[in-house]
Parts: sequence; structure tokens; C-alpha cells
Amino acid sequence: MSRAAGPAAWLLITGAELRSLRRSAFAVVMAAVLPFAIGLLIIWAEGDTGKAGRGGSVGLLLVTLLVFTAYVPGTTALAARRQQLVLKRLRTSGAPDLAVIAGVLTPYALLTVLQSLVLFGIVVVADGPPSLRPLPLLAALGAGIAVACVMAVATAAYTSSPELAQLTTTPIALAFVGGGFWALTIPAAEVGAKMLALPGVGVTQLTRIGWHEAEPSGSAGALAALVLLAAVVTPVAVRVFSWDSRR
Repeated sequence: MSRAAGPAAWLLITGAELRSLRRSAFAVVMAAVLPFAIGLLIIWAEGDTGKAGRGGSVGLLLVTLLVFTAYVPGTTALAARRQQLVLKRLRTSGAPDLAVIAGVLTPYALLTVLQSLVLFGIVVVADGPPSLRPLPLLAALGAGIAVACVMAVATAAYTSSPELAQLTTTPIALAFVGGGFWALTIPAAEVGAKMLALPGVGVTQLTRIGWHEAEPSGSAGALAALVLLAAVVTPVAVRVFSWDSRR
């Protein structure tokens, strides 16, 4: 296969997944409407209490989107396409393995980016133009999506059907969301390296830094923790992932 065939296959698979997502009302609600509604609820709750800080609430918002827009739907989609033998057919068609996996997950990554930008915009409009550090925010979004997608591949290896994804994704989802809540209970300056082992902590810490609620010196550690987590999980996910339908 030519070098250009990989990106072409990825784009074709991504387009097919986007069309499939658009045709499923349930998928649209679970991957778009529900996380968006939860995000608005978090913003409203923080505005009402003011206890978490705007950067902290935005961090928890981003963690929620990563779980319910990227991770859980991504795992479900991979399990569904494997059960339908779509993954096996795509693989035997000559498309590179990476293009197949990335094509299935890209729509959910794009949806996460879109939702994040919209909700970030709502926060900015509601509070007035804040003084932001854009790089930590972009790092939180990019690294968070990478971790969520890699975790989706790893979890899909143990998910025999799309229905089972609601169960198999629970531990990682709790690690994400629980980490986000845990970070909000600790002053930003006291978040330690052990806490950063949970992806939700790193994402929340980066958004707090982006909102000037923490010193920028902590951004390197938070980003490194997310990158390290993705780097550790990736080879494991590649090794355990199954292309054949499991019964």
C-alpha cells in the first residue's frame, strides 16, 4: 500500500463513522447532547456556589466531555464495529491498522473538541474576557483526548458487545471524573505527582493553570503525566486489542 493510502483510508473511515453517528438518534444523544447538558450544569453549579473556581469547573467540564464524548462512545463504537465484522473487513481491505482505529475514533475526538470550544466560549461570554494562558488549555484538551482514545482501544479489547461498554468503561470513567473532583478538593499548589497518575487530575490542573488559578510551573508535570500515561497504555492496547468478534 502506498504511503498516501493510510491517510486516505483514515479519512474515508472517518466520513463513514460520521454518517453513521448522524443517523443514530441514540448515539447523538449519548455522544453530544448528554455531555453538553452535563457541562452546562457544571458551569451553572460553579457560578452559583463559586467554590471550585472557574478554572476548576472548566477542568471538570473538560473531564466530563472526555469521558462521555470521547472515551465511552469510542469504546462502544469499536466494540460495535468489531461485532459487525466491520473492523475485520476494513483490515483485510488493505487499510493500515492505525487508519482503521483512528477512523473509528476521530468523530468522537472532533466532537469533543467542538463541544469544548463551545462551552469554553459560553464561560468566557458569561464571565467577560478573562486573561487566559492558551497553551495549558490546548495541552489539556489535546493530551486528554489522546488518553481517552487510547483508553477506549484498551477497554474495547475486553468489551465483547457495545451494550457491555456501559460496564467495562466504568473503572476508567471513575478514574477520570474522580480525579477531576479530587483535584478540586486540593489547592492547586499542593497537587502532587502521585495524584497526577489519575488522568482527571492532570486535565483539571492544566485548566486551572490556563485560568490563572495555579502557577504555570506546574503545567510541565501535569502534561508529562498525561503523555506518560498515553505512552504506557498504547503498547498494551495494541497488544490486547482483538479484531475478531468475541463471544
